[in-house]
Amino acid sequence: MIRYHANDWVRPGFYWSPSRWEIVTIPRGGGQLTGEEGVRYLRLPLVLVMILGPMIGALYVVFLPFIGFVLVLSFTAKKCFPVIRKAVVKFLTMMATAPDEKG
Repeated sequence: MIRYHANDWVRPGFYWSPSRWEIVTIPRGGGQLTGEEGVRYLRLPLVLVMILGPMIGALYVVFLPFIGFVLVLSFTAKKCFPVIRKAVVKFLTMMATAPDEKG
């Protein structure tokens, strides 16, 4: 694959910027790639776009609920961990300073 840079004049097609995770479509007749200086693009063959597009969409639909569950569980764990840690430390401190009942 040939690399292109921002502001290059290119043929019509699909161009992907890995650094920005963006696909730019250039219409018939050609056009100029957008972006700041130093942004690189790769030209994607139409066949690749036609095959990978629906596959990526299907993966998004399938994994979106799982991503939601992970985000909710992560948020809950981050909020609960300090409270649980404080309770455990307090309990262990209390157990360490409790009088011995052996005698």
